[in-house]
Amino acid sequence: MIFPASVSRQCDDLAQLLGTACLPYLRSPDAPSHEFSVQSTFEAAWQSDAKFVLEAMNAAEKSKREAMVEASGNRSVFAIPLTFAENTKSEQWFAIGRTNESPTDSGKKLIHIAFEAIRRQYQIDVQERVILNAESEMERSFSERIWLRQLNAQRAIRKKTVGQQSRQSIESLRTLIDAEAIAIYLYSDSDVEDHGLESMISGKQFWTLEDVRILIQRIQKPRCGESEVLNQMEQQLHNGIIHSCVVVPIGEAEPIGYVLAINRRKQARSGASKCDLGFVLADAELLHEVAGYIAADGYSNASLLESERLVLGTLRAMSNAIEARDPYTHGHSERVGSVAYQIALRLNLSEVMCQEIYLAGVLHDIGKIGIPDHVLLKPGKLEQEEFDIIRKHPEIGHRILEELGKLKFALPGVLYHHERVDGTGYPHNLVGDEIPLMARILAVSDAYDAMTSSRVYRSAMGQQRALEILRSGIRTQWDAEVVTACLEYFSDLSLELEEPGYESRRPKSTDWRQVSQALRVLQL
Repeated sequence: MIFPASVSRQCDDLAQLLGTACLPYLRSPDAPSHEFSVQSTFEAAWQSDAKFVLEAMNAAEKSKREAMVEASGNRSVFAIPLTFAENTKSEQWFAIGRTNESPTDSGKKLIHIAFEAIRRQYQIDVQERVILNAESEMERSFSERIWLRQLNAQRAIRKKTVGQQSRQSIESLRTLIDAEAIAIYLYSDSDVEDHGLESMISGKQFWTLEDVRILIQRIQKPRCGESEVLNQMEQQLHNGIIHSCVVVPIGEAEPIGYVLAINRRKQARSGASKCDLGFVLADAELLHEVAGYIAADGYSNASLLESERLVLGTLRAMSNAIEARDPYTHGHSERVGSVAYQIALRLNLSEVMCQEIYLAGVLHDIGKIGIPDHVLLKPGKLEQEEFDIIRKHPEIGHRILEELGKLKFALPGVLYHHERVDGTGYPHNLVGDEIPLMARILAVSDAYDAMTSSRVYRSAMGQQRALEILRSGIRTQWDAEVVTACLEYFSDLSLELEEPGYESRRPKSTDWRQVSQALRVLQL
């Protein structure tokens, strides 16, 4: 028979105190008070003293304290009631033992002292567990407060891609409640643009969304505002066994999906046995918090996606308007933006600044919409009056973008990309660092692409010749640090721009996927 750990420990303590073996014995609720049932070979050795054992247990049970009776052959048998957390009114554990002398006052006193010692030790153990539980609950409460504070802080940070904040929230919650995995399961990922969410799982790699889908099919699904805490469930799935889980719906009136925590990895409370391994209602409350956060994150993501589509549509319309007028400039703005992005990377600018510079490159010539065709499309050399007109396109572009609030970050690049570091550029004759860094970068990438692109009145210049011109223009036309970064980029580039057929492979239109990625990084 397997004895509870607390019972075995008390019997061992009594044996040490009394110097004699003490046997754990459970009085069965169905056993008559005059019957001693043999449950092991060790107990069989007591069969000869069965009636004395019963007498001692009956006395101890009646008095609620130790009892000692005289047995045959000048021996004694004693029974000591044990304190056990799971005792009920209908059952009682005893420690039974015997001594090789008749009952005496000193013997009874020793048994009483031993009984009081283990009773008080048990009370101390209980208090220690209470204290440990309280400490554990305080630690958990403190961790929950920190987690909730971080979750609320994340709500104010929108510089994230769709799904990234949801993943961060479930990863942090998985650590807090010590689950093997936490998943977001949506009924359909195809309409992500409508609800701004996607299914995902965080945790041990062997769990998959297919496992989660099967689990959802097998269990009773809670309604919105409710939860399911399931322990000791033993559900066999493709990649393992689900021992416990918590399920909380995502949505307001009808669930669009669920947040699930799978398999608690440690005891829900200090001192809990293995059979208690599982989730508790407090875990479900935390999942409700994250489900609400995920739903709000989804609405925000959907709004961002809609905003992105509107901005992207605006950029497409403006880009198409320019390129429709001048077929020789198809892809120019995209190439300027791409080279500017690479320069910005090598200047160790942040990803946000790099993407802003890229989009500014895509938009830098937007002001040419306001330039008359007879000037913009003239195949030959421009007259001074015509050149004065073309020089107005940065200011025209600036006025256009001023009306588009979300694209105002590009204004310095659009307005100043024709300035020169020696002060002879336009429109404001800025000198050196007076020119915003964005504009200094665009000036180099714009010049490079203009030199290496074909026009109706001339052929494209070779790469090496264009780079030599950039070198020669350091500290007069272009910023030295920016040109150095540009040269470094082309040095790193494995594609040889002057090899046969390169011109035909150059982008002839804007890469809208890259534009879309930039908009997403900038949360436009």
